[in-house]
Amino acid sequence: MTGLVPRDHWEHSLGDFFRGLTTAFIPRGQGKVLHIADLASCIPVRSGRAGLVASIRALDLPPKGRIGVPLFCCPVVFKAITAAGNTPCFVDIEPDTFCISPEDLTEKRAKFEAVIAVHMFGNLCDMARLKVVAEDRPIIEDCAQAIGSKIKGHMAGSFGDVAFFSFRSGKYLSVGEGGALYSGDENIRSRISQFIAEMATPTRAEECAHALRIYIKSIFRSRPLYGVVGHRLWYIFNKKMRLSENSHVVLSQIRMADFNIIKKRLPLLDSFIESQRANAFFLSRTLQLEPDMLCSERPGTYYNRYHYPIIFPSAEHRDLMATYLLNSQIDSMKYLDDVVDVAANHYGYKGDCPVAETLSKRVLIIPSYYSLRKKEVQRIAYCVNAGWAKITRRDRYA
Repeated sequence: MTGLVPRDHWEHSLGDFFRGLTTAFIPRGQGKVLHIADLASCIPVRSGRAGLVASIRALDLPPKGRIGVPLFCCPVVFKAITAAGNTPCFVDIEPDTFCISPEDLTEKRAKFEAVIAVHMFGNLCDMARLKVVAEDRPIIEDCAQAIGSKIKGHMAGSFGDVAFFSFRSGKYLSVGEGGALYSGDENIRSRISQFIAEMATPTRAEECAHALRIYIKSIFRSRPLYGVVGHRLWYIFNKKMRLSENSHVVLSQIRMADFNIIKKRLPLLDSFIESQRANAFFLSRTLQLEPDMLCSERPGTYYNRYHYPIIFPSAEHRDLMATYLLNSQIDSMKYLDDVVDVAANHYGYKGDCPVAETLSKRVLIIPSYYSLRKKEVQRIAYCVNAGWAKITRRDRYA
């Protein structure tokens, strides 16, 4: 399947690889910053997960303090909470955004000392309501998927006490790794800077190995090798390594190769977002699905449309569509399909987030990233419509 459309966008060119090797031998400067639009200077760090650990520690929470976090989010967030010495307290989500539910947060707020507001898929949490519900508890904004998203013209990351971003491969800038933190509170920012300054510095050997590893991964996650062997390798690797459960949180300063690629691509971010939003709007206009199967922008918001989720009536319908698309040479993603089991087996989840549990088994992410050609987006829409028509006919005659 040389023409298999990858589920997400990985970009790490041969030039990026050689740039990474060259950067490894350049002396590391101090006080480096990243300039994300409307957020002034952001502090770089090795990864989004390392940034979350730094954010939590900068808030001076009580030892083993409980942190409210949506069940429907990457389990690496749960891992980072425990790595920081705290305990996740699970909160349900809103079905139309996949973001944390202010109503459920209200019922559970007595249990926690802080909140992580995860802007899922580039959709945005209702930050005004969350700040009211949280009262005086600090809020960390997880903007790993929401760089460039806005509420009434204000950038995601500007509403909480501290925010972190991710530039991991598959994200908007698809750098390899790398993250950034922002806080408008000078005391918090100072504590974050001190904490990161005390982290280990990657060695030259580590920098070179990282550049090579990301380049090789990106080749296998991109066409044509993704369809030939990459898709199968990724499936076997995920199954064997159980990445949702076993991902590590490594604390170190940012690799210089990642830092330089981030700086190179940040000026292109707005054009990436506009292209991806155009793809999402085309899909929303063209897909012949029920309105409640899609996420739409709320009034006053601007979503970067990082992912395009479709909510199916059941797990069976979702799985049938995923199979149909794969047979049509379009890969898709059963996003966070195992998050309930991971949370229950490793982080003490007790089964009190019914919306998140249901949606984790019914949501499918289809490709919509900005590097897709117009004809490819059209074909994806055609195949989804054809697949859904076939599935609904089966239902009628079952």
